Amino acid sequence: MSGVRGRETCRRVWHAAFLALHLVIAAGAVGAFAFYARRAAADGAAQQSPNARVYACATGEWGRVSWHYIHIEAPDWIVADTLLPHSQPSWCFPGVTLEPLRAFLLNAGADPAAVARWLQDRRAILQGPESITLFPSVADVEALGTAARVAIYRELAKSPLNEYHANPIYILDSSIDDWIGLRNVRPDVREMITRLSYRRGDVLCFSDLSVLMSYAHSDAEARDLAKLGTRRRAVMGYLQVGANDNFEALAAYWSVAYRRKDVLPILASVSQLPGGGQIGLSHLIPAQPRKLIYTYPTLDLATTGRLPDCHWTTFNFFSFHPQNIYLDLRLAANRLLEGYAKVPPPYKYGDALIFLNAEGDALHSCTYLCDDLVFTKNGETISAPWIIAELQDVRRLYAPLGVAAIQGFRRRWEQER
Repeated sequence: MSGVRGRETCRRVWHAAFLALHLVIAAGAVGAFAFYARRAAADGAAQQSPNARVYACATGEWGRVSWHYIHIEAPDWIVADTLLPHSQPSWCFPGVTLEPLRAFLLNAGADPAAVARWLQDRRAILQGPESITLFPSVADVEALGTAARVAIYRELAKSPLNEYHANPIYILDSSIDDWIGLRNVRPDVREMITRLSYRRGDVLCFSDLSVLMSYAHSDAEARDLAKLGTRRRAVMGYLQVGANDNFEALAAYWSVAYRRKDVLPILASVSQLPGGGQIGLSHLIPAQPRKLIYTYPTLDLATTGRLPDCHWTTFNFFSFHPQNIYLDLRLAANRLLEGYAKVPPPYKYGDALIFLNAEGDALHSCTYLCDDLVFTKNGETISAPWIIAELQDVRRLYAPLGVAAIQGFRRRWEQER
């Protein structure tokens, strides 16, 4: 019996020791997890992407508005209906002859051996009566230095014949990684885009869609990469409405002094929620821009031979049925002069903001919403969506074109009674 009791006592001691050991290990694991979790949180806060933050607009008569960045891309069916870029790069230089072109390329910093090959190899050059087109290899394009790329692409951007240089992919994010985010992109493609991107003013640009196509392993991936080329940063904003907000002031601002009363029931309903609520700015804008926001133009909109541009978007902001006459810059200018009055800052909801160069020519237009947010379409191409954006970002886009001033215009509603 004593032997049995001794074995039982020994078993209990070993069991207690085993439990104690596991408790020590568990406590250590919890402590280590807490330490590394705190460290990871601190590192994440220090390295947090601008896309992972919610921002607040300055206080104004528009009320309490918060917003964050989003990224949008053209849907698959739009990409499927457009021609994919060719995987062979091409550079068109209108109105130039051989020797001046040679001098330009060498002065830009292109490799002399590559320049000699482009101008001598019949497979790499097409000389026409009005232009010279070069066909550098993908390797040649990838080998360009940053300074050479900026200089050559600045020249190519002067001609609409160079589609992706005249209208590159504009990347408003601080880096390619922020722009791509969590999207599924192969590491070698991500690295190539980073390496071949360049700056035009204060904006990152990417023009080498042909090189991008050469990285595709299949037709499906080629279309996915073409879809990546339509990726644009935008803003999604929200109006916070609560019992303590001045409802009359909000109603007056967002209804354009009660000229658009259809938003009033929405504002009233949200304000009555317990603790208040929020409504997306996309639900406060008129029917026409509300239908278009965060979408890309389709070819059926080009019934006049042109896709909607910024001026069409601005002057149709309050139109239930859009007027295509505003695709004519002359008629758009007449509409501005006859139906709008110049106004200084601070601007109000619905004001037209016109980007002017030193000669007074209109380079761009957009519609003011609140604080630094505008409704805009940055370009006429099919890859330019209708979005809400920061005014400072829109100015960054058009600064290289020589923006000298932004002039506000307010609609003369009293003329339309």
